[in-house]
Amino acid sequence: MGGANNPALHRMALNNERLLSFDPLTGISEWHSYDEDTDTTRIRSEGDCEPFLERSKNLANDADFSKEGIKSDFWMYASIPPAIQVKWLIEDGIDVYKREHAKRVFKKLADPEYLHLKCTSGKHLAKHE
Repeated sequence: MGGANNPALHRMALNNERLLSFDPLTGISEWHSYDEDTDTTRIRSEGDCEPFLERSKNLANDADFSKEGIKSDFWMYASIPPAIQVKWLIEDGIDVYKREHAKRVFKKLADPEYLHLKCTSGKHLAKHE
C-alpha cells in the first residue's frame, strides 16, 4: 500500500481513517476511525460491486444460460456481491445464507433497487419464510 498516489493512503489523511483489512476474495475493505471529541470509534465496510453487477447483467442477457441451468437442475437466479450481503445483514437483518431468510432475500431481489443483481429475467417464488 505504498506510494504518494495511493487513494487509500489519501483517504486515511483526509478522513482520519485507517485500513484495518482488505479481503481480495470479496473485495471488502474494513476501515477504522476515531473521533477524540466524542470518544467514538467507527468501523466502516466498503466493497466494489461493479464486477458482480457486470457479470449479472451479462448472464441476464444470455437466455441460453438460464435455460441450460434449469435443464441441469441449477438456476443461477442472482449474484449478490459481498458488500451488499453485509449491507443487508447490518441494515435489515437479512442473512442470505439462512434458509429461513429466503423469502426476504427474494423480496429484496424483486425490489427495483436490486433488480440488477438478478442473472435472469425469470421470476422466483420463495417457499420459505
